[in-house]
Amino acid sequence: MKRTASLLVALLVFLPAIASAELPSGREVLEKQEEARKIPSFQARAMLTTTKAGGSSKAAKKFRWWRKLSDQTHFVTLTRFDEPATIRGEGVLIREGKDRNDVLLYLPHFKKVRRVEGQSQSSSFFGSVFSYSDVAMPHADDSTAKVLREETCPGEKLKCFVVEISPATKKIRDRTGYSRSVQWIRQDNWITVAGEFYDLKGKLWKKLRATEVKEVDARNKKWMPHHIVLEDVVKKRTTVLRLADVKVNVSIDDSVFTEQNLASE
Repeated sequence: MKRTASLLVALLVFLPAIASAELPSGREVLEKQEEARKIPSFQARAMLTTTKAGGSSKAAKKFRWWRKLSDQTHFVTLTRFDEPATIRGEGVLIREGKDRNDVLLYLPHFKKVRRVEGQSQSSSFFGSVFSYSDVAMPHADDSTAKVLREETCPGEKLKCFVVEISPATKKIRDRTGYSRSVQWIRQDNWITVAGEFYDLKGKLWKKLRATEVKEVDARNKKWMPHHIVLEDVVKKRTTVLRLADVKVNVSIDDSVFTEQNLASE
């Protein structure tokens, strides 16, 4: 009887340690995520729809998206709006860098390209809940992370790691506007399918839900969500981002991602 009790006590003591040892480190998760997002190039059509509290929504904004790796880690991204007519031709060029992101905004009405600096990159992306910083790709070196637990992904039967992610530097905090986030990351493909994002004062600011996660490159096992909902819980607004006609590993000339091309329409 005593021996059985001793074994039970030993199991209770060591099982939590064994379970926690099976979880990956925060750094491992960040690196896996970065690798999962590393698609050499893609282009797509997209649509943003923003709804205010009470159900009133603004006209959908339709645009084209081009993205390409500029080195082994960072991307360049061009966004070109087509609808509604009031913003046709407007565009954004984002050049990611090790210490900063260069964001250029073109407004045809003024025939001028202007730079979106530092903290302004956390401001609204064309009236949506998304920010300019949200559109840029996050990178492993930009953050620190802690794996909190594993559990069933929200609304799915798949398993997720629940990970707390924090900006690595004050400069990145200021650029993103987030003090930290808690993300539900699928264990099979390392895609974030849900998230909670906290402002610089530590208060919940935005909630994310990503669905229609589709395999876009079977050979390299790359996946991408095609339906993303981002809710601003403070201002009670919600933006839905939908992707269509996604094409990966396509040839995109470097000239697409120049300031000259940004201002060409």
